[in-house]
This record gives sequence, structure tokens and C-alpha cells, in this order.
Amino acid sequence: MLLRAHFPRYLLDMELNDKNPRRILILDCNRFDLATLADSLRLQGLEIVGEASDAQSALQRARALTPDAAVINFQGCDQPLLEIVDALRLINPLIGIVLLTDSPDLRLYGISEADLPRGCQLIEKSALTELREIKRAIEISLSPIAHTAWVANDWDGALNSLTNIQIETLRLLASGLSNSDIGRTRYVSEKSVEQTIARIAQHLHITHERGRNMRVILASEYFKWLGAPRTQILASR
Repeated sequence: MLLRAHFPRYLLDMELNDKNPRRILILDCNRFDLATLADSLRLQGLEIVGEASDAQSALQRARALTPDAAVINFQGCDQPLLEIVDALRLINPLIGIVLLTDSPDLRLYGISEADLPRGCQLIEKSALTELREIKRAIEISLSPIAHTAWVANDWDGALNSLTNIQIETLRLLASGLSNSDIGRTRYVSEKSVEQTIARIAQHLHITHERGRNMRVILASEYFKWLGAPRTQILASR
């Protein structure tokens, strides 16, 4: 028989909090996804004290409602993620933070795990197998000894093989910057940018096809990794 003392503390807390549910604030900039996520978490026994579809509303609710934790699906929000999570921790230094993302690599958003406040838990939505994982992530995020970590992530081998410089170059390329603009942004020569783009294509096993622009192909790959709608991918072509 398993002894309770051998269970991780957050699992024991989950059992105790079924009778005293955590108070959760949700920020999701897609209103339909917001309603769906809120209903799903209620089914997990969590108390949803606030729902917001923009960052400012979320921060106002955080001040007024004092939630235990915030679940944030940040893609498409009107304010940079780091500003949102830093503001939440200023309001309440102990608030748990769970981040839902469409991408398996935060570098595509121009940030890294090291930039996030301590204890943030990350979940790639496509790697989520059951909603209980979000509840577990909330409990972990509330632990005073929690480290920033991925709870669920479906790593893409090709994406993971790219260096930080290559990811940054790809992100700037997808935003519409020319090679010369990227060079000025990164303080390198245009030739260096061209070489970096060629290495990215090589890593991703993308070969030049007659009649197709390599930059457009790479931008499409970037938007796919971000989970962008098909209309946004087509607009980049």
C-alpha cells in the first residue's frame, strides 16, 4: 500500500483543495476560447472568480478579486506577455501563473523561460492530454519552491535544433523585415543574415523551389509553429 507521505506535496494539496477550491482568474484574448476554458476548469472543481479577454481587464480583476492563480492563454493579447505576468506579480507576489501557448518554443514570441517570473508553469495546448493537467499546473505554480517549467510540451525536433540567433532571425523575417533591416536590428551584415537564413532552411530541410520565395516559405513555417490561423499564413505569402 502506498503511503501518503510518499506523494508529492502538490498532489496532497489537490486532494485538500477539492473541498476548498482554488480561486482562478482566466485571461484569454479569444472570447470563445475564454468561455470554453472557464467552463472546462469549473468541471475540474476550480472556482473561476474572473474572466477577461484583454490584459487591462485581467489586471483590474486581479486587484479586485484577489485570485489564487491566473491561467493565461496569451497569444493574440494586446499587451506583451512579460508585462502582464510582471504586473500580476506586483499586485500579488504569491499568485500562481499558468501559461497556455500554441507554440512549443517561447523563443518564437521573442522571450525565453528565463525571462518569466519564478514558478510559472507552461502548457502547450496541443500537448494537453487531459484538463486535469491544468489543475495540476496550478497547484505546482502555487508552491513556494516551484521553478518555471513545462508541464506539457510536444517538442518539435527541427524547431528545437535552431539556435537563438536563428530563431530571432526567423521571427524578424516573418514580421516582414528585409535582410538589411534584420542586419541593422541584429548589428550584423546583410551577408551574415543571408547565411543565417540559408542555415535555417537547411535545418528545416527546405529546398529552394523555382517560382517560390524562400522567405515566404520560412515565414509560413514560423506562423504554423505559432498556431496561426490559415488566413494569417496565407497573408504571409
